[in-house]
Amino acid sequence: MLPFLKKRDQSGLNAVDVQADAVCLTSIRRQGAERARLTLCECRPLPAGEEGKALAQLASQHGLKRSHCTTVLHPDGYKLLLTEAPDVSADELKAALRWRVKDLIDFHINDATLDVFELPGAVSGAKAREMYVVAARNDAIQRRADLMEAAGIGLEVIDIPELAQRNLAALLPEDAAGVAFLSLQATSGLITVTRQGMLYLSRSLNLGLETLRTAVDAGAYLEHIVLEVQRSLDYFESHFREAPIRNLVLAPLEAPVPGLLENLAANLNVTVGQMDIRQLLDSDVELPPALQARCLAAIGAALRHEVKVL
Repeated sequence: MLPFLKKRDQSGLNAVDVQADAVCLTSIRRQGAERARLTLCECRPLPAGEEGKALAQLASQHGLKRSHCTTVLHPDGYKLLLTEAPDVSADELKAALRWRVKDLIDFHINDATLDVFELPGAVSGAKAREMYVVAARNDAIQRRADLMEAAGIGLEVIDIPELAQRNLAALLPEDAAGVAFLSLQATSGLITVTRQGMLYLSRSLNLGLETLRTAVDAGAYLEHIVLEVQRSLDYFESHFREAPIRNLVLAPLEAPVPGLLENLAANLNVTVGQMDIRQLLDSDVELPPALQARCLAAIGAALRHEVKVL
């Protein structure tokens, strides 16, 4: 089984994101205290049933068998749960967590692999120490691992979209004081709230760009997005009793959504802006907004630099 948090060489990482109709590959290189450098970013169409072939071509072209590689698990392959940390020793923690979350997931706990990451120790409003638990389906992990291995990709770790988005938010100047970050994919969206590189909360959206672009009147859907962002901001402030979040950043979009930024700015008491990864990373490749959007999860996953192991 592949851990979610694994100690690894900090010099560079490749990330592969297998989407419904495309496969994205990115590479991030780090050198000391310098800004991370994006050395590769590409997205290729993925014909139905040809995942293995497309991945094998990428692996061969870019020498992925000999490289550090990660991939992003699809949201239907895991649950991310916020729970109170059990008052047990470190060697008993995962067993205690299995008992605690077994009724919170829609698959049997024996079919799950657990990993955890903690909230900052000095969360002022928390009644007790809290942590996030990633409960991933064993079959989802195995399928992805088998797919990568068959393609000749040297897979080291499997990540999740929330942590990939956290890595991107950490690049923002606004993250120092805390920032809400909204991304929209084809059929879904994700809101995260981070501060100083730590993920405090995430909220999934059940609508995405396709809904907004095809709706006769997108007003109700824009209102729904505003409401979900506001709920996230309210929960952050009330649950953690931290200073309010004053900035919301919208991730790059594959295509413009008329009225989205304006609605967010008009209906939320925060400063609203839009991310341009070209301003946050050194890059060896051209990064038009559409490519940034397509490769967003892959870029975020390649930015991971965890060194802590449970």
